[in-house]
Amino acid sequence: MKLLIRTEFKRTFRSFILWASIIIGLTILEITLFPAFKDSISDLEAMMSTFPESFLELFGLTQGGLDLTTAYGWFGMEGYLFLLLIGGSYAGILGSGILSKEEDDKTIEFLLAKPISRNQVLLGKAIVVFINLVLLNVILFGVMSIIFASITDYEFETTLFICLGPLLLEVLFAAVSMFIGVFMTKSRTVMSTSLGIVMGLYFVEIIATVTDKLDFLKYFSPYEYVNAISVVKDHSIEPVYLLIIFGVILFSGFGTWFFYNRKDISV
Repeated sequence: MKLLIRTEFKRTFRSFILWASIIIGLTILEITLFPAFKDSISDLEAMMSTFPESFLELFGLTQGGLDLTTAYGWFGMEGYLFLLLIGGSYAGILGSGILSKEEDDKTIEFLLAKPISRNQVLLGKAIVVFINLVLLNVILFGVMSIIFASITDYEFETTLFICLGPLLLEVLFAAVSMFIGVFMTKSRTVMSTSLGIVMGLYFVEIIATVTDKLDFLKYFSPYEYVNAISVVKDHSIEPVYLLIIFGVILFSGFGTWFFYNRKDISV
């Protein structure tokens, strides 16, 4: 299984570098923009106060929400959303392709001919996905710590939660995507489906936020579980949301294991 893990790391390395560069680059850009806009924050807040409250809630700018006069509040308004969307997209693509690619590329026969069980294949690939996501957020935490410390008073706990929230979301999307990948053998199809879920659930979050009658939909959108106000400002995630996150991850993991072991794999 060690050889499998090393091989998968090599195969996903270029993708990891590309996505990490995009995420880290946008993060650096967003944070370093704060000093340039700091003096005009009051004008921005005055302008945004004319917007509907439901719109402001999308960006965590309602009363008691993010403080735009701080670098962390500024980043939480927009940069944090980029982390969720782009990180979630990467996790969806990574998780969906890790299994389906073997069948799509016709390499599954060679893999299963090795002295390795299906359970070991699943475990090895899941380990690669998890470590890639953890490594991405560890690097992001280090970069953010340096940038924040260079322009404002560094807050370790806030920086940690800014990276923890996206990590939980990414693991959830990766787990769901791996589950989908069991049933779809075409990489493009499963990747498109996974990206559709990532973006579709964000639109569910928008609908739940702007429409009071559909407020219950927030429980179906993982973006609500790690929203900017809770994570960036309050440094907390509601226990019920954590239960849902881990429940979905465990359910997806069990489903992947159950169906993959009973699947008639085409070669």
